[in-house]
Amino acid sequence: RNNTQEGAQTQRRIDQLDDQRTDIELEYRALLEQIESQRLFVEQQQVFIRSQENEVESLQAQINRVDSIETDLAPMMREMVQNLEEFVNLDLPFRLEGENGRLARIENLYELVDDPNVSPAERYRVILNAYEIEASYGRSLNAYSEEVLVDGVPQEANILQIGRVAMIRQVGDDLAIMTHDNQTWRPVPSSMASNVQRAFRIANEVTTPEVFEAPLPGPTAQ
Repeated sequence: RNNTQEGAQTQRRIDQLDDQRTDIELEYRALLEQIESQRLFVEQQQVFIRSQENEVESLQAQINRVDSIETDLAPMMREMVQNLEEFVNLDLPFRLEGENGRLARIENLYELVDDPNVSPAERYRVILNAYEIEASYGRSLNAYSEEVLVDGVPQEANILQIGRVAMIRQVGDDLAIMTHDNQTWRPVPSSMASNVQRAFRIANEVTTPEVFEAPLPGPTAQ
């Protein structure tokens, strides 16, 4: 009987030890799973960090390129303004003076290209717009009034700008055309007076646009 009781007690201890072993194995496996999970998380974080580092390097490279582009753009834009100024000085001298004149526009461009508060993109846009305005003059017929000197005396004149072909002024009843050197004026032939007056009316939108003859500023004009 004693042997039976001892055997039963021994079996219970064996069962308890077996249960404890099973619990320990389960805890060990759970711990291994946690370790593996943490390892995978760390690897993912490392991949993310490397990705962010590459992104930062890429952004820095782009920033460096932008700085380089801006450095190259500044002298290019100034050269564009200088070329435009030279072109205007060699062109027919229409609409040069005044707050909205061509010379004032160029002066504003020089101030713009040196203004650090204006983005390079905006500076470039304004310069291109100035080029477009100058290009449009070559396709336009315009009339406007301005004060001119006639024999040293200020006179109010009506100016007719025919593209870049001719520039005519009317002071009183006198019509004169800018000569080919863009420096002096010569009388418009009387035979062309009616055509010039028609051109003035078209430019002022008084009459319907139509084809008209125009005097030319060549040195042989009569």
